[in-house]
Amino acid sequence: MTRARMRKLESVGALALCSLAAFAGLFWLVFILGDVLVHGIKALHLHLFFKDPVPPGMQGGGLRNAFVGQLLITFAATIIGVPMGILGGTFLAEYARGKWMARIISVLSDIMVSVPSIVIGTFIYALMVRPFGHFNGWAGAVALAIIMVPVVVRTTESMLTLVPWTLREAAFALGAPYYKVITQVVYRGAAAGILTGVLLSIARVAGETAPLLFTSFNNNFFSTDMNGPIASLTVTIFQYAMGPYEDWHRQAWAASFIIALFILVITIIGRTIVKMRYDKG
Repeated sequence: MTRARMRKLESVGALALCSLAAFAGLFWLVFILGDVLVHGIKALHLHLFFKDPVPPGMQGGGLRNAFVGQLLITFAATIIGVPMGILGGTFLAEYARGKWMARIISVLSDIMVSVPSIVIGTFIYALMVRPFGHFNGWAGAVALAIIMVPVVVRTTESMLTLVPWTLREAAFALGAPYYKVITQVVYRGAAAGILTGVLLSIARVAGETAPLLFTSFNNNFFSTDMNGPIASLTVTIFQYAMGPYEDWHRQAWAASFIIALFILVITIIGRTIVKMRYDKG
C-alpha cells in the first residue's frame, strides 16, 4: 500500500470518527430539547404565570413567585457582575496590556469560567449566608454575578483588543485624555461584542440551580424581599421534578421549557448583533 493511499485511509477514518462523535452528541441534544419541547408546551397555561403555588397535593396553582424571584435575582446579578466584568476587561486590554498581571488574570478568568457552580455556591454560603444565619436573595445574586464576571471579562478584553490602536492614537492627537478615549472611542468600536458577551453571560446563569440551593434557597410564597429566602425558577424545577405529584412534574416541564426558550432567545439576539456588526464592517 502506497503512502498516499495510507494517508487517505487515515483521513477517511478520522473523519468518520469525528462525524460519529458529532452525530452522537447532536442526537442527545435533540432528544433532550425535544423532550422539553413536547412536555413543556403541553403543560403551558396562563395560570403558571399569574398564580402562586397551592399546597402540596392540590391541583392547580402556578409559579408566579418563582418567575418574579428568578427575574429579581438575575437582574441583581447583572447589575453586580456586568460592570465589574466590563471594568476588569478594560483594565486588562487598556492598562495592563502585555504585562504579566494581565496574563495571570486572563488565565484565572479562564479557570473561573470552568469552575463548577456548586463550588461558587458553597463559597458564597460561607461568606454571606452562614454569618447572617439565614438564606437571602442577595447571596444568590452575588453567586450568579461571580459566574458572570469571567465571561464578561474575557469577552470585553477580546473585543477591546480588536479595536485598532490607530483609533486611540487619533484621539490622543486631538488632546483627549485616556479615559475619554476609552469611553467615547474604544467602547463604541467594541459595543456590539461587549453587549454580546453580556447577553451570553446572562444566558449562562439563567439555568443555574446549584448556587441558588446554597444561597437564596427557595420560598413557596410570593416575596420580593431580597433580604430573605426568595423563590427561583431553577430551584423550583428541581424540587418539583423530585416531588411525588404529577401536577408538580407538569409545572416543572413548563418551567424548563420557558428557561430553554429564554436562553435560546438571548443566544439568537447575541448572534444577530454580531452578524449585523460584521455585515456593517
